Amino acid sequence: MNGGWRQSRFDQELDEPLGPLANLLDLMLVFACGLIAALVAQSPSLAEHFKPRQAISQGRELPQMPKGMEGAAGQGFESVGQVYRDPKTGKLILIGD
Repeated sequence: MNGGWRQSRFDQELDEPLGPLANLLDLMLVFACGLIAALVAQSPSLAEHFKPRQAISQGRELPQMPKGMEGAAGQGFESVGQVYRDPKTGKLILIGD
């Protein structure tokens, strides 16, 4: 008698006892890589790095006068150049010294 009813069918299949642990480790690695990718994607400094830059030679166009400067009448500012208005477009062009 081999003791057939005492032997479990699982006793013969346990060739590698740490097999399920390897699957769990793979799952943890996939989760960690996904978490790192999500954190990098949400990083403001990285988003700023990949933002397209505007092609402006030296300054930037102001569509209107900034708030707080409207009634200042030039107090505390120094002259840095000459400003001209383009008659066709109405844009102001600053020619620096």
